[in-house]
Amino acid sequence: MPLPAPAPSPRYAALAQELAEEIARGELPPGARLPTEIELSAARGVSRATVRAALLRLEELGLVSRRRRSGTHVTSDLPRRPGRYAQSLAGIDDLLQYAVQTERRVLDIAPVVADDRLAARLSVRPGSRWIRVSSLRVPPGGDAPPLCWTDSYADAAAAPRDLRQRLAEGAHRGLIATLLADGSGRPIEEVTQEIRAAGIPEGPVAQALLAAPGGHALEITRRYIDPEGAPLAVTISLHPAERFSYTTRLQRLPAGAEAAPGR
Repeated sequence: MPLPAPAPSPRYAALAQELAEEIARGELPPGARLPTEIELSAARGVSRATVRAALLRLEELGLVSRRRRSGTHVTSDLPRRPGRYAQSLAGIDDLLQYAVQTERRVLDIAPVVADDRLAARLSVRPGSRWIRVSSLRVPPGGDAPPLCWTDSYADAAAAPRDLRQRLAEGAHRGLIATLLADGSGRPIEEVTQEIRAAGIPEGPVAQALLAAPGGHALEITRRYIDPEGAPLAVTISLHPAERFSYTTRLQRLPAGAEAAPGR
């Protein structure tokens, strides 16, 4: 599998190429867990810094996903094309990683009251008050087309007074839900997610995404739930299909273990 070798470090580029070829041959199939940095360093005869740089290169290409306390896992056997984002999801930490690895461009912030239609779409109470943040997610550097358009609905009661300023100035790069959770003392207990096929609507959304109206897209709705079962935030993201792929890793429960209700 051809893999562009970045300068100026041939050692980490060579290791990245070597690992990418093993992934392409199926020796490290999607879902497989790679050895630790220490193990790779000893097995390949290179420093941990070289291993770390090589894994970062593979992550940039969408071949692997790295998570604290979970390690590095193969997410794809093909490098993604420029301007395409591959996301692997195994827990809330992966959503936090996505927020850090991409940049938010805020387009509009406005208070809204959920009418019957919006309440049904968000699965919230009609008449509840929210702050809608419309934004684009773009790859670091901003050279490629936007990854998605997102309308984030933040619980007005949990939002800090300086939410508009912090988001507009880019002071908070993470998830809006984590900002609300930290400020309100309502931790995120779980995240529910719905993915469906959609079309790109005409008008501002298509124009901002630099995409053709009516084109294929993935619409991802996430609800960030506190321990009392109330939503801190609800986000609706529209991803042009050719710019985004999604990987979920499912694991078999140990013998005798039971899934939690509703899981």
